[in-house]
Amino acid sequence: MNPELENDPKAVLGLTVEEELIPKFYALLSQGFTAKVRVGCTIRELLHRQLGLNADYIEQRLQTIFLDGKAVDNIDTAVVKSGATLALSAALPGLAGATLRRGGAYASMRSQISHGKTLLPEHITEGELVLKFFNLVARELGPMFLEKGVWIKGKNLQGFLQKALDSFRAGCRAAELNGQPLDIDSLANIEWDQQEIFVTVKKTL
Repeated sequence: MNPELENDPKAVLGLTVEEELIPKFYALLSQGFTAKVRVGCTIRELLHRQLGLNADYIEQRLQTIFLDGKAVDNIDTAVVKSGATLALSAALPGLAGATLRRGGAYASMRSQISHGKTLLPEHITEGELVLKFFNLVARELGPMFLEKGVWIKGKNLQGFLQKALDSFRAGCRAAELNGQPLDIDSLANIEWDQQEIFVTVKKTL
């Protein structure tokens, strides 16, 4: 194993896998991945203009949204700042789901954990945030984001690869780290420490 790869702060990992292996990565997306974006805008602007989600999907599918751990009701007034964590989910079942649903009839029951209105800053700047995808959102958006590439914490990636090692031995057709071919067993044993890795996942043709 090349020790330089282990300490490279700009590690780029490319994986080509069988289609049935793609859902395994949804667990990583629920843990969170870093997105380089323009911050100081509303959630709607971020989702639509920057992440490319269409208006119908935002309104109909993204029923539960958390910004820094607080449920969001109005995505036109909640402002995303650098370093924020934004969690996206489809509607959750039961009373808990109804209570957490944005703009729902039970929103008043969770006033203590609701995100309030924030003022837009004077300038929109470059920054980053942590995105988390859950349930149907991970299933529907995950493949597209994985193919484009996501920044994953090394500790999360290492634990994920070690946990799913048998699946990867069977379903991973190619792995490249910084342009160099690498076998799955060697990849799973790399000590990533605190660095982030840019990961792309493509399915075999």
